[in-house]
Amino acid sequence: MARPRVTAERREEILAAFARCVARDGVEGASLQQVADEAGLARGLLRHHLGNREEMVMALAGRFCRHSLEEMAELQAMLPKARRLEKLIAALFTVHHASSAQELQVGAALINAAAGRPALRKLLRDWYDAFEAIIAAELRKAYPKARRAAVAEVASAIAGMAFSADSLTPLGAVDDLFARSRRAALRLAATLGD
Repeated sequence: MARPRVTAERREEILAAFARCVARDGVEGASLQQVADEAGLARGLLRHHLGNREEMVMALAGRFCRHSLEEMAELQAMLPKARRLEKLIAALFTVHHASSAQELQVGAALINAAAGRPALRKLLRDWYDAFEAIIAAELRKAYPKARRAAVAEVASAIAGMAFSADSLTPLGAVDDLFARSRRAALRLAATLGD
């Protein structure tokens, strides 16, 4: 019987390999043989550690959502008391480093694969709603007198803008796009003070 720590480590290694394959080839394009090769394992061990292909997709999605929301929680915890919203928006509209770029590609691939997978769609919808809720919480702190519906609308728009900007990262030379998006998000947030 495998030791739990070794099994957990192996599971994480396989999911990391699967993430690299999905970032490169998409969910449908990442074959189990590619994942096994990337992880340096026999293909049969994938099923042993993670189950069938759909269970692997759900495990990858769970890992992605967990990591993403942990990063957002860490960011939120590090925001200063003054100008919190401005700092959050600056972080949302910053060109990401290579490892974050891989995560963005994995997220996009999972979202694209969700159409025919109800469980995946629900998991990703819950993740997106949590992401949007973090933005809404910061908007409420910055504009406590704003109507709840208006805060929800602005949070939704800022989240959508952030995802849109992130989706264009693979095109390169997006610094100006991110700067304009950051200014637009701040301008939109300021409407809550009217």
